[in-house]
Amino acid sequence: MIIRAIVIIFLTAVLGCANFSPKPIEEVPFKSRAQTQSRDGMTVSASVLSDDESEELFGVNLAGKDIQPVWLSIKNDNEIPCLFLPITLDPHYFSPNEAAFMNHYTLTLGGSANKEMDKHFNEVGMHVEYVSAGEEESGFVFSNMDPGIKYVEVTLYCFTTIEKFVFYFEVPGFQGDYDIVDWQELYSENKFIDYDNEEKFRKALENLPCCTTDEEGEGKGYPINLVFIGDTDDIASAFIRRGWDVSEPISDDWEKKIDLSKIFSTARYRTTPMSREYFFGRSQDYSLQKTRQKEKGKIRQRIELRVWLTPIKYKGEYVWFGSTTRDIGSDFTRRTEWYVAKSIDPEVDEARSYLTEDIGLSNNLSKFGYVGGSVASSRSNPVRNFKNQSWWSDGMRAVLLIESEPTSLSEIEILKWDLPGDIDENMEF
Repeated sequence: MIIRAIVIIFLTAVLGCANFSPKPIEEVPFKSRAQTQSRDGMTVSASVLSDDESEELFGVNLAGKDIQPVWLSIKNDNEIPCLFLPITLDPHYFSPNEAAFMNHYTLTLGGSANKEMDKHFNEVGMHVEYVSAGEEESGFVFSNMDPGIKYVEVTLYCFTTIEKFVFYFEVPGFQGDYDIVDWQELYSENKFIDYDNEEKFRKALENLPCCTTDEEGEGKGYPINLVFIGDTDDIASAFIRRGWDVSEPISDDWEKKIDLSKIFSTARYRTTPMSREYFFGRSQDYSLQKTRQKEKGKIRQRIELRVWLTPIKYKGEYVWFGSTTRDIGSDFTRRTEWYVAKSIDPEVDEARSYLTEDIGLSNNLSKFGYVGGSVASSRSNPVRNFKNQSWWSDGMRAVLLIESEPTSLSEIEILKWDLPGDIDENMEF
């Protein structure tokens, strides 16, 4: 009798939980944040849901499965149909039935809630392939989770032309480390030095300090091995398009307050905070990272990039300094109170090369070259940072000029400045 009572109570509890009751779409205010673009007779609107909005609208915790719904509206004012290609939005998107099935209730003895879930996901999902002439179609594409900034590309094949509409969204509820920076207070406009002369600009880049420091401005941390020139949005979009993630701000008690859901939802761990490094007397203005396996969120195997705005401009464009390293795993050490710390690849030029190649593939790198200014070192005579890690470098800084206009790999101009040590100076470009 006792066992029977326990089973009845258990089944009642489970059945009670299987109450599928999503909110009507008009009661969830995600459309108020929609971005719209129009071109050549096509109008596309897009919006990304917050985790809470997603759960309200779909009745289940999609974020817990690392599913992120993207709402689209496509209006075709042309005289021919256009084919919508969701695979360009996310090569690994989920179909409506797949997204529903992943969230089915178990032990519901009949599955009426699951049938309702399937029906709802199919009603609001984006099923359309062709958007007919003069018609408008809308619905959700079930994409993989991007926890910080969401890059949305909508590609339409209209037989004689291909139209691409690109959107960037800061996911509602996310706070990046750049959000806590008072950008207006960094430099007043009259504090910037704007260089028109290329040689003077190169000298200015070389004369800035070699490395990051600790908070007191002491020691050598990581090399300042990158220079970015360009509009802030152009630089950020190039990285996001190549799969880099922004970072959350770190706080003194972050490790005590860490949201356990982010440990079990690996996609969200891609925005884990980065430790503070100091340059210009302040910690990085923003941080970017690219994990070894994006879908698994391996934070101990990632490329890290810390970026600072400089008081320099080049021909009216902002100049940013960056420090990049590759995390290759963890080791047991007394460098931290937890006795476990990340290990970096000591050959730091490799991370610099990776990043340069990666941004070259963004189609926004118009020019690149090298200047000195970091510290030359070697395997036999390495730099030891204030975490007692060794690294070595040729002492060069890669300089990347990033623009909004698309540039193919074959069109990138190589600046005939300094060259890394493994490149023949007599090589013709």
